[in-house]
Amino acid sequence: MKRIEARIKKSLLVDISKNGLEQMGVTVNISRRGMCIATTEIFRRRSKLQILLAAADDIYAIKGKVIWHMRKRSEGNDNVPVGMGIRIEHAVPGYYKYISAIKKQSPPAIKSRSGY
Repeated sequence: MKRIEARIKKSLLVDISKNGLEQMGVTVNISRRGMCIATTEIFRRRSKLQILLAAADDIYAIKGKVIWHMRKRSEGNDNVPVGMGIRIEHAVPGYYKYISAIKKQSPPAIKSRSGY
């Protein structure tokens, strides 16, 4: 399945939480419907997450679901980044306005993973 929208390469700080477990991450790319987040730990596929994304002077609240993840390649090093593909299920309106604004400024990134 192909993505409907191209992602925009953008590194933004995120706070990810699920049932009281929290961790920080950085976006690799984002769009209206999904994002890839680099972290040091991943959540299981289909996990529902609360994400706070810091962009410029704003913080956007997002609800999403883990669609895919990439595991660590080196078992001995806990600082090796891993990634998660997140499908956005709900976001505050300001997030969508932010995406529209940066879309006009940035060339698109990747356009070939699963359809979100």
